[in-house]
Amino acid sequence: MKLSELLRDCKYLLSVAGDRDVDSLEIKSIEYDSRKANGDCIFVAVKGFETDGHNYIEAAVEKGCKVILLSEDRVSDFIYLEDKGVIILVSHDTRRALSYISSVFYGRPSESLCVIGVTGTNGKTSITYLLESVFKSNGIKCGVIGTINYRWNDVCIPAPNTTPESKDIQELLRRMLDDGLTHVIMEVSSHALELNRVDDVAFDCGIFTNLTQDHLDFHKTFDCYFLAKKKLFELIDKSPKKNKLGLVNIDDTYGLEILNCASKYSFKLQSFGETSEADFFADPLTIKNNITGLSYKLICASGEFNLNLKIAGRFQVYNSLAAFGAGVFTGISPMDVVAGLEALESVPGRLQVVDAGVGFYAVVDYAHTGDALLKLLQSINEMPHNKVITVFGCGGDRDKTKRPLMGQIAVSHSDFAIVTSDNPRTEDPALIIKDIVAGISSDNYIVEQDREKAIAKAVSMAARGDVIVIAGKGHEDYQILGKEKHHFDDREVVLKYMREVVK
Repeated sequence: MKLSELLRDCKYLLSVAGDRDVDSLEIKSIEYDSRKANGDCIFVAVKGFETDGHNYIEAAVEKGCKVILLSEDRVSDFIYLEDKGVIILVSHDTRRALSYISSVFYGRPSESLCVIGVTGTNGKTSITYLLESVFKSNGIKCGVIGTINYRWNDVCIPAPNTTPESKDIQELLRRMLDDGLTHVIMEVSSHALELNRVDDVAFDCGIFTNLTQDHLDFHKTFDCYFLAKKKLFELIDKSPKKNKLGLVNIDDTYGLEILNCASKYSFKLQSFGETSEADFFADPLTIKNNITGLSYKLICASGEFNLNLKIAGRFQVYNSLAAFGAGVFTGISPMDVVAGLEALESVPGRLQVVDAGVGFYAVVDYAHTGDALLKLLQSINEMPHNKVITVFGCGGDRDKTKRPLMGQIAVSHSDFAIVTSDNPRTEDPALIIKDIVAGISSDNYIVEQDREKAIAKAVSMAARGDVIVIAGKGHEDYQILGKEKHHFDDREVVLKYMREVVK
């Protein structure tokens, strides 16, 4: 693509400096990682969490890059590159510029796809799996961009981020479109919304699950966190799609706030929940939750439907309601949506049962916020059991304010808790545990910093009818110590020690 075409109508571009002919220059890729820079690319300098792309401009130029897009406050630092034949593009917001030019470069693929975005603190991954099952069961070719991976057809790419950088999103959408997909389900994190990664995605439908304490290390205040999440609905509003919908959890305080602002949006909002005022609601009296699955009666304008899901957890009521609403929105009949929901066997690391036939079982779950841990333990306590033994920790270099709350929740809703390491990253694991223990006022817990030893201890304590809950990492098959990833899978570890019980 010609550079002039790429920059046409880009409102985030302030000026162009350099002697080369912008009209004739061909751009073959967009890069924000200097290690991938080349002579045919445009390098966009973006300020990240730990590093600033402007610090790598010279490295990109050394690799042959002749077009640099940088921030207006750094022009004086790099104006000398003009003498080396480099074109300097100046922007007042390089993140927004990156999003815009990436969409243009890849041919605005989201405009030719049905894109459903899912945001909220908890439930995003489960909803994408449920909705994917609905689409696949009804012969719809779909892709998923989410926490666990980015997947479609036979392609499966491990996910470094819940929502990738804007350039990577547009590239993924292009690949999906070229591979014959018609629908895409995307987890949309608050970071992605705040950092403009999805600014140029044309959404058809947005789902808001809930808002509970998380990521305050990044957003600083709860209000800022909510504003970031709410931005998804602003993006739907500006989307060029004709048929659009917002689906909102009416039982969540912040969801209700969004619903109360319905008049400000040009598209329709619908609600889901356990209250009869919702457009799609579960009759609370019919909800049955056990380790083999979940069932309830779903009621909406189209009628009443009995759902029998293979996935367990009371919280999956809300996730399945949201997926039902989105499935119906895309034109699938309610009965076929129900069949698709019921076809899903499991969601990796979401109330995932590990059973070695020893008379007790373990549950591995991604719950890494206070609310998620609370709902997980409440679900477990609704099921037949003797003792609940919970193993958990909190991630390092993340929101510290949730640690004492999670400690209090774990001991209050378990018979016994073992506080251990999660992904400590660059923090001292002992100090993270100290933060957790600060919220605990009872004595039904111990500390075991080594996660494998903590899991082994839980297995040694368990007796017939007990449930071991291992929370925090879920689907992850690694542990981050410092800045290094080491193989560690809660499911593998607990199964190993449970099998030793049999011997």
